[in-house]
Amino acid sequence: MELKMKKSCLASIVGLAVVLGGIVVGAEKKKSAPRVKPAMENPSSTDAAPAPSAASAPIPQGPAGGQGNLGSLEVTGKATDEVLIEKPIPEIKIEARDLVDSMTGKTEKLLERPRPIPAEEDFARFDRLASAQTARPWLPDLAESPLISFQPEPAKTSVKGWRLEVTDERGDVIQTLTGKGNPVNEIVWDGRDKNGEIIRVAAAYSYRFVTVDDFNNAHTTLGKAFTLRHLKYRNKKNVVVEISSKYLFKDAKFSPEALPIFERTLDVLREYSRYPFSLEFYTDAPKGEQVKARQKAITEKATRDLILPPESIKYTYLNIKDRGDVVRFLIRLR
Repeated sequence: MELKMKKSCLASIVGLAVVLGGIVVGAEKKKSAPRVKPAMENPSSTDAAPAPSAASAPIPQGPAGGQGNLGSLEVTGKATDEVLIEKPIPEIKIEARDLVDSMTGKTEKLLERPRPIPAEEDFARFDRLASAQTARPWLPDLAESPLISFQPEPAKTSVKGWRLEVTDERGDVIQTLTGKGNPVNEIVWDGRDKNGEIIRVAAAYSYRFVTVDDFNNAHTTLGKAFTLRHLKYRNKKNVVVEISSKYLFKDAKFSPEALPIFERTLDVLREYSRYPFSLEFYTDAPKGEQVKARQKAITEKATRDLILPPESIKYTYLNIKDRGDVVRFLIRLR
């Protein structure tokens, strides 16, 4: 019973929908039907049947056999279409021949002017460098020629002549400098005796200055004794640096007072770095242990500061003759 009532209700709803649909379609037909001109307006028309128009198209029937309106249709889903976008590739034109020619051209220029191999002559130009400035001006200088200058006071009377006599520790005159008239303001002595030999290191020397007046009376002024503890001089074709051993060492170690002088000696060795040098020990005991210990101290410092191998330093041990107890650096220029 209930089923029949549901079916009859459903049929009534469907019928009502069809009737409403027909009414809507009819309204659409009236609204969209084109205007047909009468036959009188078109004299060239024939008796042929007119072409079917959109107004005369068959209207689809609804479910109940009447006219129906399908209305709009909405479809939902996910689009699977692919869009292919091509990006243009820029074109770069390179001529390989230009690259090859450029590189080969530079190579040919290098081959035409090859780099020379350094020779000994190439480094000789460094010997031309000269400067009056010391490498380390805060260090004391080594004594070198001219060793001593004398500055006598002006004479109060007229003087016919003068002479400067240098004496050794025994009082013997080793050198005499003379002049006529009043003495000059400064008299310079190069430190060599009558035989051309340089004075000794650590030995005491003195001088006396004698003037002769117009009446042949001699006036003598005695000078103070002086001692050189280190000395740098040129001997034939060698450069020599002598340092008193008693001044340089305290037992087997460097004396703090003399260490700056040894540093200055290393500067001299740097100045003549292209020439070989050797060390000579003048002492009363050439083979003594103290001399060996001093040699070791010199070797360690010299090789470290000058960046030299220890075997490059040659040693000679000599008994004291005329040079005193000294350490002697001998730089052989030829």
